Amino acid sequence: MLTQRRKGPKVRKNCLFLSISAPLRLCVRLLLLCCLGVNAFGEDIDPVKIAILVDGMANRGANYDATELHALGADGLAAVIDHLLPDTAPPPKPILSGPPEAELRGLIARLDADEFPEREAATHELIEKARGRRDLIHEAAGSRSLEMRMRAERVLASWDPRYSERLNEYLSGFWTYLEGISDSPRLQLLARRTLQAFEPGMPEGDRLHLLRLCIAGVAHGQDDASCDILRPLVQHEDLHIATLVTETVGAYKTSGQFVPQLLVDALASPRATVVEIALRFVVGCQDSTRRESVDRRLRVIFETGEEPLKFQACLPLVRDFQDVDAWIYVLEQTAGADDNRVRTALNWIGDTKNCGAAPNPRLWERLDVFLASKVAEQRRAAVGVLGTFASDRVAGRLIDLLGDADTLVAKQAETSLAAQPDWRHVQDLLMLATTNHKSENVRARAQRLLPTITKR
Repeated sequence: MLTQRRKGPKVRKNCLFLSISAPLRLCVRLLLLCCLGVNAFGEDIDPVKIAILVDGMANRGANYDATELHALGADGLAAVIDHLLPDTAPPPKPILSGPPEAELRGLIARLDADEFPEREAATHELIEKARGRRDLIHEAAGSRSLEMRMRAERVLASWDPRYSERLNEYLSGFWTYLEGISDSPRLQLLARRTLQAFEPGMPEGDRLHLLRLCIAGVAHGQDDASCDILRPLVQHEDLHIATLVTETVGAYKTSGQFVPQLLVDALASPRATVVEIALRFVVGCQDSTRRESVDRRLRVIFETGEEPLKFQACLPLVRDFQDVDAWIYVLEQTAGADDNRVRTALNWIGDTKNCGAAPNPRLWERLDVFLASKVAEQRRAAVGVLGTFASDRVAGRLIDLLGDADTLVAKQAETSLAAQPDWRHVQDLLMLATTNHKSENVRARAQRLLPTITKR
């Protein structure tokens, strides 16, 4: 608070509010809000409470307790976004009537009164009454009187707290709050305001970090209607915005049971960068409402897309849809000249879980070719693929492969046998092999493997 009249040179606008410490700034804001006499956040929301709760995000960070804010529902979320993204706030209700200009000019003149109480009273009245005549307050902010300038700036600051100028202080606390939002009304509100915030274009700095958290909050809530609101951003002419939204939604959806339509849109994008990002996040798709559309889009990429997208589409196709053509294509890569692609293909094969189904006859045919290869690495890859399927014929073939001359191929057969879902049947087949198999190597290895299967 100013307690003395001071005359001096003109000072930079807004410097008073921004230069004071955070605790004092909060106190000033609360006093100003108390003097407003109107509620900017809806009839049921106390602006003083909102100011305290928003500042708590900065003060507590990741330890922020959002319980009170959650209790305020959608109105509370709207008030928070009004603070942090004021450009997306709905326009204030028009003031139908206000004090005459002469009355306001009289109050402005009293900002420079000799007595401190008179200056304070005039300041408070202007905060309450002059919002509809900002032009008069801006005029006062250019006064030759330092006292009048600073008090005019204080009036303006009460209407525009400028949280957005120090967003980095709020990010951790804001995310703690967003993580607790799971209801569709608030998630849709968050999505709409996020979409609006991108209208000026790609954000920068702390605003970019804040909007990434908003997108993440929508995805984390796993609500189709809310994610649908963000779908236009995947088609945004600015590639940076399209990739930001695709990657953030993909990274923050918390389960394969939820694949928003936004990611399916991204798979159909004409821009390879967007498609490549989406491919990473549809692996493990178990969303019953989207599996068919995801499968269809993946097939289009596989059949018509250029490399490397075609190769990348194989991972979800083989793991989630057991696509025969994709499996064959991945197998063929193990015989390629590109060492990096060979390693990737082998890793995909090794990491793919047993699907519990029998392989397609066409895949059997291709596996036979690779199992007969003179290159041990290709035989090992074929054994790995065989082990991702299950049937009596698969188990029998894997037992035969225990006798391969290459130790690594034989070890891969052991691993694949151990991963078969019907382990009791595998156990019976191994017991028969220990005595009846024509290969001495198979009999010996079956004998060593049997105890490990029995212990399951």
